[in-house]
Amino acid sequence: MTAATILMLLLQASLFLVVLSFGLQIRMDDILYLFRRPWQLVKSLVSIFVVMLIFVIIVNRIFELRPVVEIALIALALSPVPPLIPNRLLKAGGSVSFSFGLLAAVSLLSLIIVPGVFRVMGSVFGLQANVSEGAVLKTILIGIVIPIVIGMLIRYFAPAAERFAGMLGKVGMIVAVLGLLPILITLLPFMWTVIGNGTIIAIIAFAVVGMIAGHLLGGPEPNDRTVLAIATSSRHPAIAIALASANAGEGDVKLVAAVVVLYALISVVVSIPYIKWFSGKSE
Repeated sequence: MTAATILMLLLQASLFLVVLSFGLQIRMDDILYLFRRPWQLVKSLVSIFVVMLIFVIIVNRIFELRPVVEIALIALALSPVPPLIPNRLLKAGGSVSFSFGLLAAVSLLSLIIVPGVFRVMGSVFGLQANVSEGAVLKTILIGIVIPIVIGMLIRYFAPAAERFAGMLGKVGMIVAVLGLLPILITLLPFMWTVIGNGTIIAIIAFAVVGMIAGHLLGGPEPNDRTVLAIATSSRHPAIAIALASANAGEGDVKLVAAVVVLYALISVVVSIPYIKWFSGKSE
């Protein structure tokens, strides 16, 4: 077993722990929150998928982006929210039900939305649009659905286990950060390579447009606006890399991975002023 394989297994295990900690806290009412509010669910899906797809089409017409950047942006626009998003949403003042409900609803519906829409976008941009429904299914099941279900079952049979959720989440996050550092260092030269021809502007614009769309479509409740704004600008990096890599050249896999990771970093930085602004208004 190589060091890279061990690192990836460690990273997957750490993320599994974090999402398992969510499962220890989630109630069935949280899972069904958006399904019981269809209009709010529709607006959330429009914000996360439709608006961002339209944005990608426009930005690819404005800038002469490198093909790997175009592919990465399309993949990002079609990727669901990342499994760690509830942590950021709750820290930003989001409600538990909407934060967890959004993760559950978008993850489950992505199994249908992502493969179909990616093929449509492929025809628009002339891509091969190779997408493995099995890969998307596996990533969402192992990374989100299964740990949440296990956590809920543990709490059901042993309610006292819920008090360990915070500790599990912290341990998972620490290990995840330590596991991500070598990956980030490895991809730094490739990030530098893809910078130029409007790439940084397009990435920043993607994050900003996502936050604006989520804020406007989040409804009258300020906390819900914040949740959807941050969720729309955040994307599942593993699914984005899988989608982009399947449609990039053999030598461009690390380049598209670099674009996705670069976006993940920039989106966090760009969201900080918005979160501070919202926190100031709510005080």
